[in-house]
Amino acid sequence: MFKISLLFLVAGILIFAFAVFVPAKDSSITINFYETYYVLSSISLFKFLGLLGLIFAGLYYFTEDMLYSKTWSVMHLISFLCLIINVWTWGFVERVYFGNIESNLSNNNPSTTDLDRFTRIQQFYVGTFIMMIIMQFLYVLNLIVGLVYRKTGQEN
Repeated sequence: MFKISLLFLVAGILIFAFAVFVPAKDSSITINFYETYYVLSSISLFKFLGLLGLIFAGLYYFTEDMLYSKTWSVMHLISFLCLIINVWTWGFVERVYFGNIESNLSNNNPSTTDLDRFTRIQQFYVGTFIMMIIMQFLYVLNLIVGLVYRKTGQEN
C-alpha cells in the first residue's frame, strides 16, 4: 500500500504543474456565496491547491505515526482529489452556461429556465466546494484524536 504522504506529494506536484501549464492567463472562477461574488484566478487557485497538496504531503510524512486512523487519511486524500475535480469542472461549467446566459442577456432575451438551471448548478458546486474545504480539516481531527488516544494509552 502506498503511503499517503507520497500520494499527496504526487497530487501536489501534478496540480502545481497543471496550474503552470494548462489554464489561460485570463481564466477565472466565480464563487457566489450568499449574494457575494468571489472571482478567483484559475492559475492562482490551482497553484494554491498544489501547494496545499505539498503541505499535506509534508505533514503526513512527519506525523504519520501520530495519526489515529489510516482510513481517515484515505478519506482526506479522496476529499482533496474531489475538491480538485470540483474546481476544475466548475471552470468548464461556468464558461459553457455563463457564456450562453451572457449572450442571451445581451440580446435582451434572458431565458428563466437557463438562469434557474445555472443557479441550481452553481449552488451544487458551491455547496460541494464548501463541504470539501471543511473535509480538509479531517487531518487535524485525525491528528488530535490520535494524540489523545496515544496519551491515554500510555497513561494506562
